[in-house]
Amino acid sequence: MKIVFFGTSKYCLPVLDALKPQLELVVARPDKPVGRKQILTPCATKIWAIKNNIHLQETTSLEGKFDLGIVADYGRIIPEEEFNIPKLGTFNIHFSKLPDLRGASPVQQTLLRGNKTAWVTIFKIEKTLDTGPVLDQREFPIFPDDTAETLYTRLFEEVAKYLPERIMNYELRIMQGEKNILIPQDHAKATYCQRLTKQDGFVKWSDIENCELRIENYNHFRAMTPWPGLWTLRPAQGKLQRMKILKCHLDQSSVTGHSSLVLDEIQFEGKKPEKTH
Repeated sequence: MKIVFFGTSKYCLPVLDALKPQLELVVARPDKPVGRKQILTPCATKIWAIKNNIHLQETTSLEGKFDLGIVADYGRIIPEEEFNIPKLGTFNIHFSKLPDLRGASPVQQTLLRGNKTAWVTIFKIEKTLDTGPVLDQREFPIFPDDTAETLYTRLFEEVAKYLPERIMNYELRIMQGEKNILIPQDHAKATYCQRLTKQDGFVKWSDIENCELRIENYNHFRAMTPWPGLWTLRPAQGKLQRMKILKCHLDQSSVTGHSSLVLDEIQFEGKKPEKTH
């Protein structure tokens, strides 16, 4: 099987390692300016492709023949004429139980809900966003201290374990003439989530000052870590000072009967991180 992979981030690397024997091409985004000096920096999948001597391109203008496409954490729209090039179609790895949480931030929304489990869906890409028929869906536990980063990392590691076998099984069933392998989504049950902005990490200073942060705020912290982070604006000397919460935990022994959020490490804008106790 000849596979083309579309992806960008470091989280994708376990999937690339798993697909390497069948991987013909990696499509990665162009280098981006990073840091204060805006130095052009390649993405993690580009670095991986060069290191592993896999063909690389930085546009979606595909050349050649492919059996299957895989998309994971790509962050760009793939034109219909491109995702239809692979003979067996192009499949996306999405971290929700579709049709629930279609869109750009399913992991963060799952944590915001306080869910105990997360889902991975592998579905065939269509022209409309996250609507295609499903090849595979699996459920995984969420740990109490999981953040978006740790959950993202673990889900990619998990899907990498079974993805090669799952797509090879799909190809075999197609070759045997089997029909209706993919399961259509129930579009009437669809829910949606948007791409995060910096404002999504904001929490009111008065809630922090009055010790009114609860478990829903801890879920907020988990969902917004590492980006955009949980942050507030503290009044100081007639100005508003931006403060980011780097670490926190729930105090289960609160006399109020509620689990209170305790700040462990904070950082004021332009300053070094500092412990709170």
